[in-house]
Amino acid sequence: MTDQQEHPSTSNTVHTADGTVVQAGTVHGDIIVSADGRGPLVPRQLPFSPSGFVDRVDHLRDLDVLAGGTTCDVPIAVISGPPGVGKSALALYWAHRMRARFPGGDLYAHMHGHAPGPRTETAQVLDSFLRALGVSGDRIPLDLDGRASLFRSELSGRRMLVVIDDVLGPAQVRPLLPASPGCMVIVTSRSSLSGLVSREGARRLSLDVLAMDDSVELLRRTVGTRVDEAPEEARRIAEHCARLPLALRVAAERLTDRRDVPLSDLVSELSAEESRLDALSEEDELSDLRAVMASSYAALDDDTARFFRLLGLHPGAEFSAAAAAALADVPQAAARRFLERLVRAHLVERTRPDRYRLHDLVRLYAAERTTAEDGPATAGEVAERAARWYTHAACRAQQAAHPHFPVVPGAEPSGQLPEFGSPSEALTWFEQERTNLLAALDSAHGHGHHDIAWRLAASVYPLFERHRHWDEWRGMQVIGLRSAELAGSSLGLARNHLGLGDALWLLGDVEEAAGHYRAALGSGEPWVEGFALRQLALLSWQRGERGAEVIGLVERAVTAFREAGERRGEAMCLLSLAEFAADTGDFQEALVHVREAVRVFTEIGNVWSVAWGRCTLGRVLAGLGRFGEAREAYRAAEEVFADHGDQDSRTIALFGLGDAHLHLGEPEQAREALGAALDHLRDHGDPRAAEVEERLSGLATGG
Repeated sequence: MTDQQEHPSTSNTVHTADGTVVQAGTVHGDIIVSADGRGPLVPRQLPFSPSGFVDRVDHLRDLDVLAGGTTCDVPIAVISGPPGVGKSALALYWAHRMRARFPGGDLYAHMHGHAPGPRTETAQVLDSFLRALGVSGDRIPLDLDGRASLFRSELSGRRMLVVIDDVLGPAQVRPLLPASPGCMVIVTSRSSLSGLVSREGARRLSLDVLAMDDSVELLRRTVGTRVDEAPEEARRIAEHCARLPLALRVAAERLTDRRDVPLSDLVSELSAEESRLDALSEEDELSDLRAVMASSYAALDDDTARFFRLLGLHPGAEFSAAAAAALADVPQAAARRFLERLVRAHLVERTRPDRYRLHDLVRLYAAERTTAEDGPATAGEVAERAARWYTHAACRAQQAAHPHFPVVPGAEPSGQLPEFGSPSEALTWFEQERTNLLAALDSAHGHGHHDIAWRLAASVYPLFERHRHWDEWRGMQVIGLRSAELAGSSLGLARNHLGLGDALWLLGDVEEAAGHYRAALGSGEPWVEGFALRQLALLSWQRGERGAEVIGLVERAVTAFREAGERRGEAMCLLSLAEFAADTGDFQEALVHVREAVRVFTEIGNVWSVAWGRCTLGRVLAGLGRFGEAREAYRAAEEVFADHGDQDSRTIALFGLGDAHLHLGEPEQAREALGAALDHLRDHGDPRAAEVEERLSGLATGG
C-alpha cells in the first residue's frame, strides 16, 4: 500500500529549480518547499534626498557617533526644532549618505503629525513595514501589539535604518522601535519627545536657524552667482527669512523664477512685516510657511494658543516669564506652564534660563493670528500692559542702584515685579532688559499711551548713564518729551527736559543741553529746579565763567533743595562748590564743602554718592599736599564703584589713585592703577587716554 493510499489527504509538492535536492525521513502532513534563489527582501524606502543641503556639520557628526557607538543596542536619534528649520532634510541627507552602513535596508514613514492630510496611524505603518519586509498579508496580526512584536522579529539579525518623520508624540514611535543590535532609528518632530529621551534613551538633536553665512550659501546653491553680485541684499533676504531653511528655499525659488529681477526687489517685498508671510507663501501646502506654522498652532489648547498669540506682540526680541505674564495678563505660574508647552512645540525658544524668544516669522504669524482672532485693538492693550510692567520693573532697578533718585512710575501694573538684592543685581537686570525698555517705550508712544511713555523715560535714565548708553538715552528722552507734550503733563515736560539736558551734556552738546535745562526751570518741582540750576552753573563754569552769577546759581539750587528736604541734591551742590573752589586754588574752602557733602551722603545712606564725594575729597587733599589721605579716599571710592559696576566713575578714582601713588613714591602701584584706568578709556575711545598714557610713559622713563 502506498503512502498516498494510506493518507489520501496528504499532498507533497516541491517547487524548485533544477538540481535542488530535498531529503527527509518520515514525513507527515503537507510539505511545500520553495527555493526560488532569492534572499531576504532589502527595502529602500528613503524619499528623495534634498538638494542644496548646507551646514549642520555638528549634527551630522553627532549622528555618525551615535550610529557607530556601543553604548546602546539600538541608537535612537530625535531631531527636533521649530517648523521649517530643516529637520527632515537633515535626517534624509544623513540617511542617504550612510546607506552602506545598513545592508538590511531602510524603512521610512511620514506620520503627518503636522503635515496636511490625515494623521498616519502606527498600526498602518507597521502593516506597510511588514509587507516591505516580505511578510504576506495573511500573516500580519490585526492588533497593534501583535504587529509590533512581529516587526521586531522580522528585524532580528538585520542591520536596518528606520526613519520616522513628523512625529507628534512618543506613543506613535514606540511600537516602531526595533530591538535588534545593528539597527538605528531617526525620528523628527516639532516636539521635544521627552518621553523617548527619558524612557528609551533617545539622543535629542535640537536644530536652530542657520548661521548667516550658511543662509547665504543656501541661497547661492539655488540662485547662483547673483548672490555674489549683491551680497548685502542676499544677507538682508536671509535676515528677513529669519535664516529659516524653508523660508530661504521659498525665497530662492522666487529669485530663480524671476531671473531678470534684482535681489533688491525681493528685499523690498520682504521688508514690509505685514505682508512678509504672503511673500513667502506657496501653492504647495508642504512649502507654505503660514500653513506649516498653522499646523503647530492648531495643536495648541485654547489658553496656550491665546498666550502664544499675545507673545507675538511683545515689543522686544527676548522676554522673561514675568514679562510674558504681565503682557498676557495671566499669573506667572500659568505663564511658565504655557511657555513650557510652547518650548516643547518649538514655537518658542528658550535661549537661557528664564529668557525666551520667538523667531521673527513665528512672531509675525502670532501677531497675525492676534489681529484675526482677538481684534486690532488688542495690540494697543498689550502695548499698555507691557510698557507699564517694564516701567515699574525698571523703577525698582533704578531705586536699587540709585535709591535717592525720584521715580514717577504711575499706576501699578498687573503681574509680579522683580526683586533686587543689590545694585549689581539691578544693573545686571537693566543690561538684560535695556533693549526691551526702549522697545516698550517706542510701542507705548506709538499706540498713544503717552502718560506711561514719558514716565518710563523720566524714571530710568541714570541707568543708561551708568554704562555709557548715552545715544540711546538721548533718543529715549526725545520720545519721552514728545509723549509729555501729547499728554499735556508739565511734570513730564520738566523731567524729560532735565534728562535730555544731561544726555546732551555728556555727549558734548553743551549749548543744546543748556536750552533744555532752562526749559526745565519754572516747573514748580524743587528737585527738577535744583538740578537744572546746578547743571546750568556747571555748564557756565565749563565755559570759563568765574563770576558771582555762577556761584549764585548753585546757591539758588541749594535753597530749592533745602526747601524740599532733598538732602542728596543739597550735597551734590556742595560738591560743585568744592570743585569750583579747588579749580581756583582755594583748597581749604573746598575741604569744608566736600566734607559736609560726604557727611550728608553718609547720613542718608547713599553709598555711591559717598564714593563720588570721596573722589572730590581725594582731589582736595592732594591739592593740600596730603597724598596719603588722598590715596585712601580714592581707594575707598574705587572699591565702591567696582562693586556697583560703574567703570566710568571707577576710572576717575583710579586716575586719582595713581597720581597719589606717584607723589608718594610708589611707582608700581601707580602703574597698576593708571594701567587699569587706561584700559577702560581705550575701550571707549576716551580722549583722556592720552593723558594717562603720558603719565605711564613718564613712569617707564623714570620721569
